Amino acid sequence: MDYSKKPGQKIEIFGELKNKEKPTISIVTPFYNGGKTLMETANALFNQTYPYFEWIIVDDGSKDEESLKELAKLEKMDDRIRVFHNENGGPSVARDYGISQASKDTKYIYFLDCDDIPEKTMIEVLYWTLETHKDASFAYTSMINFGDREFIWEQWLTVDREKAENVICISSMVRKEDLLEVGCFGLKEKGMYEDWNLWLKLIKAGKKPLRVNDKLFWYRVSSTGEFSRANKNKQKAMKYVNETANSITENVEIIQFPREGNKYDKTKNIDGIKLPMYKRNDDRKNILFIFPWAVVGGADLFNLELLRRLDKKKYNATVLLTTPNMNNLRQEFQNETEALYDLSTFLERTDYITFTDYIMESRNIDMVVVSNTQYGYYMVPYLKSKYPTVAFIDYIHSVDLADPRKGFGRCSNDVDRYLTETYCCNNFTRNQLLNDFNKKSVQTLYIGTDEKKYDPSKYDKEELLEKYDLPKDKKIISFIARLSDEKRPTMFVRIAKKIHDKNPNTFFVIAGDGPLMKKVRNKVDENFKLLGMVKETDEVYAFSDLTINCSSLEGLALTSYESLAMSTPVISTDVGGQTELIDDTVGGIVHYNGFVKNSVFEKEIDEYVDKSLKALMNLDELKKNCRKKILDGFTLDQMVKKFSKIIDESIEKEKKTNIKETLDFTTYELACESLHKAYFYFTKHYIVNTYGIPYEEDRKIKKKAKGKFATLLYRKYATQDANVILDFLRAVKRTLKEMFIALKFFIKSIPAFFKIIYKLIVK
Repeated sequence: MDYSKKPGQKIEIFGELKNKEKPTISIVTPFYNGGKTLMETANALFNQTYPYFEWIIVDDGSKDEESLKELAKLEKMDDRIRVFHNENGGPSVARDYGISQASKDTKYIYFLDCDDIPEKTMIEVLYWTLETHKDASFAYTSMINFGDREFIWEQWLTVDREKAENVICISSMVRKEDLLEVGCFGLKEKGMYEDWNLWLKLIKAGKKPLRVNDKLFWYRVSSTGEFSRANKNKQKAMKYVNETANSITENVEIIQFPREGNKYDKTKNIDGIKLPMYKRNDDRKNILFIFPWAVVGGADLFNLELLRRLDKKKYNATVLLTTPNMNNLRQEFQNETEALYDLSTFLERTDYITFTDYIMESRNIDMVVVSNTQYGYYMVPYLKSKYPTVAFIDYIHSVDLADPRKGFGRCSNDVDRYLTETYCCNNFTRNQLLNDFNKKSVQTLYIGTDEKKYDPSKYDKEELLEKYDLPKDKKIISFIARLSDEKRPTMFVRIAKKIHDKNPNTFFVIAGDGPLMKKVRNKVDENFKLLGMVKETDEVYAFSDLTINCSSLEGLALTSYESLAMSTPVISTDVGGQTELIDDTVGGIVHYNGFVKNSVFEKEIDEYVDKSLKALMNLDELKKNCRKKILDGFTLDQMVKKFSKIIDESIEKEKKTNIKETLDFTTYELACESLHKAYFYFTKHYIVNTYGIPYEEDRKIKKKAKGKFATLLYRKYATQDANVILDFLRAVKRTLKEMFIALKFFIKSIPAFFKIIYKLIVK
């Protein structure tokens, strides 16, 4: 997380509205001598993507003249702001007064303190998640803490845990009718953990909380804030909290994301959503990108570089993400877009298509780009039928031959008649799509790389070898990829060991992480170094003499582009379009034999070894050719220039199109059903790895006792320690199993030994 990129630093109004509407949301802010931070909060609200709110600021008897001047200045800046001046009574009293002054037509109350900062999509996300979950009473998001301390607050919520400690942030959106039902905050004393007590009151009344799994709220940590004052009054403050907590007799269902949802859910029209319609104030084209996630992978880095290089004076980019993931590049993606929404953090899968429809209409979308997400593909028939003059294109990185449906190639073919054009990253994949799927038209758009960033003249190899504690007297051969089955990292280990047997003057680096990390770690020896996940790989290429890519599935690997740009030769498998970039002049190509018997597999390994040894003997000549090949036709600037032309031509072409079909959600609903199992996998993987708790398909703990114990461990911050003990027990189990196998073979070997003696001596 880059804390310097916090929102609210300046006003960046999202757009001028065509339609004025009465407010749907009342934002309530208590204010006490908060002039120094007020404008950051105000800027963040002015920048919100959802505009239909009123902002009620209750001055709680401020004495600081400069703060009062800031407040008076702010009141004149926007007609949605209403300021009230009261005697000092504390934030609880101020908030309750603000609620009482909310317009009668508003449906929700959103609490925001005058020193905190919401991301620009926060109000829209909370509004949509409550509109699509009518049984939820209040919603909140994960927090980015800044100020005196910097850390992420992202916690799994249970009623038992909330009774023990407050894990719900104050900046929540609540149904107004539910607030009034429980008597709002109702505390007259100051510093009494009033927000914690309110959440418990709502839970006691059977009101469901909803946790949005996205970091959309920036909470300012201060040693002089209201929370610190409550800590000083802890004994008295906890009296109120414990009384409310102890009066809760029944659990309520907690809705929290990501979650897989029901397999046979139907898409629903969301009644009552207020649609903001934004005017076009310039000639910029509005592009909607639909991606699965924002992670460190070749396809994702291509998406990011494309967004970075699109001319912001010509194009507005909005991004939708569809699949649960850690999204470690989320902030980078967000910085390059007008707005980014991770749908898996606040919507059911069946509601994705309705929200996308809302985005297309409100943002005046001219073109939709779909890449690597089935959900994006199967929205296309409905959306194209509703918006016939909008261009829809897709970009395919590879066709997975191991997938019986052949992955995104099949998805693209399913919706082919609605697509303006299909693009892919190499001619090999293009021919697959044309010949195997009978696609009407496919064009190749090579990915390219940033030759300015990946420039070997900017790096000192000796310094890097010292930095990474690598031997200076050996040739460094690197494997840079996600450690997953299709990348075959264990095969690289075998290749490396054979290379070392023939050339001891070699050392091997593995840069990447993934599900096979433990397996790889168990196979390497002292001639390897595992770097784990490396966000910026330029230094790895810079200290490497050679890179090996033995993947069984590629389009045209981004690592190959980057390696060549850094003048580092590549030995690669011939899958996808690798032969269009790699040849004997810049490294070497090895034929991929697919799923074959062991003898053929060993032959493939030997071919990698031979090609690598040959490259090491001819490094100087190969290095000269590598970078030249990139500069001659594979740079990112060249790629983006071509893509910009594609945007303009596709939009112009579709202005003449007129598809008339009945609008229905059938295609998308069937896709949601068929993709349920895969989505469950990503959901479970995310929750288990992020929160360290068990998660089952029916969203229940397997055994109640186990679930309570897991919750207790998490509450006491002991999950990691418990995992260490579990790893020890698993290791003991494996050792005992191996000992049992060894004993079995030992017993079998005794008669075998005497048989050998008998055959040698007697016969």
